[in-house]
Amino acid sequence: MDKEQLLYNYFSDRITPEEQKLLDQLLETDKEFRQQFNFENDLKQVIREKENSELKSRLVDFEDDIKKERPIQKTTLDIRKWAIAASVALVIGLGWLGYNTFSGPNYGNLYEDNFQEYPNTVYAITRGEDTGDSQERKAFMAYETDNTSEAIALFTELKQTQNTETVNFYLAQSYLKISEPKRAIDLFDQVIDVNGEFLPQALWYRSLAYLKLREKEKAMESLEALVEDGRYKKPEAIELLGELE
Repeated sequence: MDKEQLLYNYFSDRITPEEQKLLDQLLETDKEFRQQFNFENDLKQVIREKENSELKSRLVDFEDDIKKERPIQKTTLDIRKWAIAASVALVIGLGWLGYNTFSGPNYGNLYEDNFQEYPNTVYAITRGEDTGDSQERKAFMAYETDNTSEAIALFTELKQTQNTETVNFYLAQSYLKISEPKRAIDLFDQVIDVNGEFLPQALWYRSLAYLKLREKEKAMESLEALVEDGRYKKPEAIELLGELE
């Protein structure tokens, strides 16, 4: 697909799951594409702020004009024309460049704004020490160096013998990094069922994975569980719930 069209579909909130996967891959591998994406994303924020300011001013002007120019004897038809004109201005202002603020949440933006890879907090990889060449060390080394395909392969092998919440959590993280949210969710569910150390983290990243899939209700349920737990990303979860409501 043409990259310009892909960006247009994303920023107009018309992107399909398949296109989203392609976009995520390009953001990881294509530096120029990533720079263009970041530029247009920043531009979008500026446009929204400018739109809101100008639109408020325009509607105030409409109201002043109506008060000044509409005699008491004007017909209902004239009043209706003014209302239609104001409505058209509202639609045009909010729809400028295809960025309609009433089109619902932009799931792609919400995901990108909130996703940050979870660090390796369980297995120390220190150069110069005799740490051996275990499968676990190889898996976390691949994870830390963004060799995601190898990390997935190694964590999957580990899962056969060590079906622990740690292995499942970092395997799920690896799937998120390659835009495979469904696989990630299945693994996060297993982590949550264990009700162990990574429960709140799994709730947060499962919520983001649901956003990636545009499954709003499931994302909100997961975020509400995270807020109730209260141990991890509670303020961020509350803010994100507000964006989705």
